[in-house]
Amino acid sequence: MIEQRSYILGGEIARRSWLGLSQPVMATWAIAILSAIALYMLAGTSIWTIGAIIVGLIVVVAATMEWNGQRSWASLQLHTVRTWDRRRRGEHIYRHRSDPAFANPDLDPGWELPPPLGNARPVDVSGTGLDDMFIIRHANPGERTYFSVVLAVDGVASGLRGDAAYAATSSAFGSFLANMAKSSSFVRGIQLVHRSVPADMTPHERWAEAQVATLSDERLLPAVQSYGALLDVLTPLAEEHRAYICLKFPQTETFMAETARVARSKKASIHGGIAQVVRDETERTARLLAMAGMGAVEVYGERRACAVFRACIDPDLKLARHRDAVWDSCWPSYVGGRDSVAITPDRRWRTRVGFIPPRAIEPVPLGPLWLAPLLTGVDADPGDEDTAPMPTIRTISVRIDFVPAPKARAAARGDFTADEARKVKESRKGKIDDGSSDVLLSASDRRRQDLMPGSGHHGAIYAVAVAVTGRDKEDLERACLRVSEAAGDSAIGEIDWADDDHDIALFATLPLGRGLAPTSYTR
Repeated sequence: MIEQRSYILGGEIARRSWLGLSQPVMATWAIAILSAIALYMLAGTSIWTIGAIIVGLIVVVAATMEWNGQRSWASLQLHTVRTWDRRRRGEHIYRHRSDPAFANPDLDPGWELPPPLGNARPVDVSGTGLDDMFIIRHANPGERTYFSVVLAVDGVASGLRGDAAYAATSSAFGSFLANMAKSSSFVRGIQLVHRSVPADMTPHERWAEAQVATLSDERLLPAVQSYGALLDVLTPLAEEHRAYICLKFPQTETFMAETARVARSKKASIHGGIAQVVRDETERTARLLAMAGMGAVEVYGERRACAVFRACIDPDLKLARHRDAVWDSCWPSYVGGRDSVAITPDRRWRTRVGFIPPRAIEPVPLGPLWLAPLLTGVDADPGDEDTAPMPTIRTISVRIDFVPAPKARAAARGDFTADEARKVKESRKGKIDDGSSDVLLSASDRRRQDLMPGSGHHGAIYAVAVAVTGRDKEDLERACLRVSEAAGDSAIGEIDWADDDHDIALFATLPLGRGLAPTSYTR
């Protein structure tokens, strides 16, 4: 019997940098200090020079200080300017060729692909013998170029399963992540995407009609009528859940050296070498996922992957209907706004995207099912006289980047040393804090213990994003409230909604490997 292990993900309740400031703020302060020193040396020691230096430093500190973990005044102003520039350039609008406003210069900025995609294109694998592979190359500023592949998984089966079964599956998935984090693997990150949409009950209804047609005993009619009434009640509220995994292959020197070796050995092009290496690693990952209890695993080609992309944006499109889905034309029309992004030409659907910061996850023990209320436990909209009932349409995306064990151990050791020193210093001064020091110390101590040599564990950096869709603004508000309540049941204290950036953030919830900025540990 496997003991069910609990986790505590929310121990990092504050930054461990100097004064708890982010790196951009610290860099700004350093530049301001160096500028002040240069001005002092060049302009002399007059009272006016010293006064200007002091006032300038005070203004910089006041404008960039992050109070209570919130964004600074300067950051908010820069975001406002960036939003204004995006609106001016029309980067918040994309028109599909079937849109009536397509090619209208007053309504269509004329983007070939949605701007949030950036420089992302499928790798040309035609003629390589691996034409069924669909590999996307992402080469956007600020991050290392990487390749991505989409897989569909059944996910963990629910129903009559005990805690031991969930614990075993959780342990197996942890072993899978540890295998992926090894230096022998080219996969440096994965994205888990869970999509919840209204279930299509038509196949079941047709099956029920066929079964009823074969009945000859009239005594069964009351039971048939009762079952029909039950279907009428459940059909508007039934949910369908789909799970996808995106594998991320950074274009490192090791990766390219292996692709060059494969290309030479097979006398193929560099694209053929890339496809071969990605195919081999993807097959290995699929086997490990199946062994970890993720059910059936299927690697998606272009049409099926593009069908998922467009259906995650436009709920009118089905996740599994892929006959006409191709990369260049799979992106629905949208118009981004401050509170949501309007989908389709008639702007029927409204989607709001939010991120769950690490500080929002309560520092309490979490079991394998801690996210279940958010994944499958969100209530449906009961509807009213004017609105039909409908399940809450949502996407939950979790990005995980792997950190090699040596780097993770060094970071954990440094954090534990700093936390222990802070605790001793406060004790000597007789200070009594609100428990924050204890939470930080316990978090770094747990990481230090988990990463001990011989444990087989590696480090990880994660990010969680949520996309919620409603039929109009009011319906979206109610849906977001229900999702927030379910998040509270999952020990998540808040959701940081991406105001003004919902059209950009929406693409972080698609299985494209987005949604997590590179760090010094993952570059």
